[in-house]
Amino acid sequence: MKGRWVLVMVLALVLTGCSTKFVYNWLDWIIEWEVADYVDLSRSQETQFEDMVDEMLAWHRREELPRYRHQLLTLRHQINHQLTSEDALAHIGRLEQHWLRIFDHLMPRLVPLMQTLTDEQVEQLLANIRRENQKDLDRYLNKDFDQRVARANKRTAKSLKRWVGKLTPLQRQAVDDFNHERHQSMDLWVAYRQAWQERFGEALRNRSDGQRLQSELRLLLVTPDKIRPAGYRAQLTINQHNFADALESINASLTGKQRKRLNRELGSLIDDLADLSKN
Repeated sequence: MKGRWVLVMVLALVLTGCSTKFVYNWLDWIIEWEVADYVDLSRSQETQFEDMVDEMLAWHRREELPRYRHQLLTLRHQINHQLTSEDALAHIGRLEQHWLRIFDHLMPRLVPLMQTLTDEQVEQLLANIRRENQKDLDRYLNKDFDQRVARANKRTAKSLKRWVGKLTPLQRQAVDDFNHERHQSMDLWVAYRQAWQERFGEALRNRSDGQRLQSELRLLLVTPDKIRPAGYRAQLTINQHNFADALESINASLTGKQRKRLNRELGSLIDDLADLSKN
């Protein structure tokens, strides 16, 4: 399977606000389609996987979507009443906890499913994960520092434009300052990602020991901070604080038109989450 990243899409697709209701109602099909690109499951494994996804999505709709809505209501209030760096940092922490809870909820069903994989399926899965990870790494490693920052600036500006419209020069500078700082730690990110991948592979190859497998998957998927090197953890903390500072700066500099658009987009997403959690 796609490791942690298939299921992160559950949260990512919801919080982007892009055709939220339509996409969310098709998530079971989307997840199964994505997984098929990574490993060929047997008929019985497909049934087991589908049951796991259906149960997870029912839980997610019932328990998690109200959490997202409540957070967005808080965020909207703070945006309109001077969002601080501390506020933004708290939201970043909550976002991480949202998707960590997904894996924590899945663990009792995920471990037995992983144990049904054959050696051939495990190697197929790991080879496909390596291939996709290498594609991601190549996008960074084949570019110099300035090119990586420029690419990150473009992507960040595009994401923000979805919510507030075209950025002002001051807002673009805040984005550039953040990405310059963040991309100085890329070597730490690459090393950790490769180490994570190796440990995930080792866990799957020793999957016959269910207790050990659950312990390893919990470390890798639910509490990854415990296995991050101290230097990388410190850099992540710095990056999060810098990102929070950038959000505070951008929010303070919003024009009336931008703030109106942001409130409209947030209100639409909040309404969608309310509707989805009722279904």
